[in-house]
Formats: sequence, C-alpha cells, structure tokens
Amino acid sequence: MTGRCAPDPATLAGPAPPSAVRGLAHPVRSDNEGKYRSRNPVVRYLVGRFLAEIGRLVGEHASGRALEVGCGEGLVMAYLRMRHPRLQVDGVEPDIGALRQARERNPDGLFLQGDAGALGISSGTYDLVLCLEVLEHLADPGSALAEIRRITRRACILSVPHEPFFRLGNLLRGKNLGRLGNPPDHVQHWTKRGFEAFCQEHVRLERTVLAFPWIIVAATV
Repeated sequence: MTGRCAPDPATLAGPAPPSAVRGLAHPVRSDNEGKYRSRNPVVRYLVGRFLAEIGRLVGEHASGRALEVGCGEGLVMAYLRMRHPRLQVDGVEPDIGALRQARERNPDGLFLQGDAGALGISSGTYDLVLCLEVLEHLADPGSALAEIRRITRRACILSVPHEPFFRLGNLLRGKNLGRLGNPPDHVQHWTKRGFEAFCQEHVRLERTVLAFPWIIVAATV
C-alpha cells in the first residue's frame, strides 16, 4: 500500500494481557454470535439486511486497512473479508474468549485485546474504522468516538440500535419484558437525530442509513 503506514505488529499482535475495560459500563461477555446465527427468520432477515448495508458502505473504502472496534467473535470481519477481499480487516475486542474466536475465523487479521476508550494504536493508522453495536454498551461513548476519530485517517462507520424501535421490537418478540424491551447491557439510547448530533461532535457525517432496528452512520474525519 504505497505511501500508507501499516499498524505496528508489536501493537496489534495481541492478545495483550487483560486490562481494565474502562469504556464499558460494566464488563460484559461478547455474545454477538447468537444474533448473527439466529434461526429466527425475522432476525435473520433483519441482520442480513444490516450486514448488506454495512458491506455496501464499506465498499466505498474497499482497499487499504480497516479496524473493527468491538469485533466480538469476528463474524462481521469474516463477512467483510469475503465480500471485499482486497480489504485488510483487523480487530479490537475486550473479551478474550471472543477474541480467540475472531482470530480463528480471520487468521490473516491482527488482533488486540483492548478498551474502546483507550485503544493504544497510533493516530491515523487506519483508512477505515468500524464500530458496530458497541457504543450503546459504553458508559463514556464520547471517549470511544474520539479514539475512533484519532486512529482513522479517512472514514468510520458506526451503528447503534434505533430507539425506541429497537426496544419495541424486543417487546413484540417477548424479550426483556421486565425492562420494557431494553437489554440489561444497553446504557445509551439514541434516536436518529440524537445519534447524528452525538457523532457530529467528533466526525463529519456523510450519510445516515436506517436498517431497522439499527442506525448506521458513515462519516469522514
């Protein structure tokens, strides 16, 4: 990649020794796999549409190097590598078990066990940074978005649940009824307008895509 700086392998060889997950409201085990491998036809349709929108947006940056912050078990990374084989995708994830699975699924990627609010990666390292279904879990999402803005030289793609529709969808399928549809690990809640305003504090919005029940923002720095 001419004229571009690759990540330092010493920084992203991972996993590093476990550290305090300062960005999280409380440490939670990543369980993205259940969502992406659901047998519920409605969930499969919605997740498939969500992934298709992510893939389409990533296609605008489908060369160079990308990082997924909060990569979980690496399922989205594997999808993106299949759809955009020229794109190198690395991952950061606080949960060590999920990180091992991500590495197994994506043996060509580099991985770091780390905190979304303090990534420990050099500024401007990546062409594209993704942060999907993570910010709603964080006590201080602003610190995470500032870090994402710092380490990307070009663009980022962010997604969060679209409220109140995400909770209404949970209620309709009988999930988290005692919490009015709100998952216990979701501590931030955004409408479309609210999430756009939050993002604009750190990045320049290019477009917003609504893929029920999620909001996806594509932005530049």
